[in-house]
Amino acid sequence: MAIEHDFFGLIDETASGGLAWDDTVELGDQTVEVELLADDESGVPEFALDSAAALIQALEGFDARARDALIAELSSRQSATTSYIDEHVDKLGDDLLDLLVYNSGDIAIDVLRSLQLLTVVIQADHADEDEVFATFDYSIAPDETDAVLTVSFDVRGDVVNVETSGH
Repeated sequence: MAIEHDFFGLIDETASGGLAWDDTVELGDQTVEVELLADDESGVPEFALDSAAALIQALEGFDARARDALIAELSSRQSATTSYIDEHVDKLGDDLLDLLVYNSGDIAIDVLRSLQLLTVVIQADHADEDEVFATFDYSIAPDETDAVLTVSFDVRGDVVNVETSGH
């Protein structure tokens, strides 16, 4: 059985009894893949779909909050953000400068400002306050590396985690 929602329209049921919806959204000059998923359709409260719709409609604001969280991590040498930046400075060397949209001379800030938001995944059945509701995946060079920085939000829209993967 599928679910119908004002924003999403008809959300398809997966073969395993979950939900799946996807679309592309324009954010500035980039296209972002947005997915709404749920492992169990019966575990998706109406407010979770409303929260997901609000997140997508306010994507620019959530992107800004995610980037602020990444900047806040720069003060810790052991943070995922700092590790990601250091890895790409080492791996790409001078080629990194060609990827920067901004070049203020502060390489860490310039990398963060130049990250591309690739995908947003919303787990509609993770609507409890202590669960990851949405993840935003960023990359400085998606054509050259699988490494991404992932910023996770809870259903209230608070950043709950930053991690890196795909080294």
